[in-house]
Amino acid sequence: MNWVIAFSTGHYKADPLGAQAARELATQFVQRAAVQGDQVTARAWEMDIWEYRNPSGLTQIIGNDAQADLERTAKLWPTTPAVGSVGGHDTERVAATLTREFEGTPGTVLILLTNTAASVGAAGIRVMGTNAPEYQEVLTNWTRVAGTQDGASLNLPYVITTPSRQIQGQMQAVVFVPKTFTGTPLTAGTRTEQRAGAQAPAQSSGGGGANPAGLLVALLVLGGAGFAAWKLIGKGGGSGSGSVRIGSSSFSVRDMPAGRPFCVIAGAGYAAEDDMPVVPVAGLPPVPVAQITRVGKDYRVRGVHDDIRLSSVGGRVVAGDSATVTLRPETPDAPLEFTGEVRGPGGVPKEITRSVVMSLDGDN
Repeated sequence: MNWVIAFSTGHYKADPLGAQAARELATQFVQRAAVQGDQVTARAWEMDIWEYRNPSGLTQIIGNDAQADLERTAKLWPTTPAVGSVGGHDTERVAATLTREFEGTPGTVLILLTNTAASVGAAGIRVMGTNAPEYQEVLTNWTRVAGTQDGASLNLPYVITTPSRQIQGQMQAVVFVPKTFTGTPLTAGTRTEQRAGAQAPAQSSGGGGANPAGLLVALLVLGGAGFAAWKLIGKGGGSGSGSVRIGSSSFSVRDMPAGRPFCVIAGAGYAAEDDMPVVPVAGLPPVPVAQITRVGKDYRVRGVHDDIRLSSVGGRVVAGDSATVTLRPETPDAPLEFTGEVRGPGGVPKEITRSVVMSLDGDN
């Protein structure tokens, strides 16, 4: 089975706790629902799908080391809104896009995680609507699992506990399954047996004459009900443990040197002469552009390039050549945006904008 979990990110900037809750819920769901022989695929969407990473790297196959593979799925989830996001999300449009993408995979369960199942228009962009022919075509081959009156298959309330308070919220899931569902035979026992730690002869997930799509929907609803109230414990910051992810690189807080940079941001192809770890960002020149230093509980990002400057952090404009980045459970990530000028073919100046995301990668 391919569990496709797609995250609505248009509200992430204004609702970082909701963004964190969505990632945590997805991680918990996969831990409970996926078994050896499944695969988990992640996508991000607003008014339509947007690519936050190469899609080919956003699928995790659950193999022989199932527990380790399940833990790796948490690294698939998006952590920021789209660059230049204007908010909003179009549930029907993204359903049409994703069902087309996975129409050749009849063992797919599509789960759209969002702050509200109803489409929310963005400035100057119209939503597709449920009566659009393109969306109605989706419903000829896929079932939108009914649930609440507002179009959600599941309501998912949550509680986030921080050191100072408890914050209640709710997200919704919209679930689509193919009308003709074909599951991949499991070779390590049935789902129930695998979750119980038992081994059994190979059985097909669609055998026995039962309606496999109905069984999958029941599994999903039962699994979702188990998340009706969960707590995400915020530890605060500055404990000296955990790690921070910058782009595709992860850095242990404990190993960060005191008072000096622990990494440099540069274009692909740059190799630091002093063994300084490099975070490569495609499109930047192959020279240092910025350095990052841990300062107490926070991080200082300093631009070091004459023509490319640190223009914003977490959506806030930077004045000068440096800025402080604060990462906490309630604000777990911050996009760093760089703008400036590079020389193109023939020495012609070219304006560029590039971004990389800093995020918590464990307790900090």
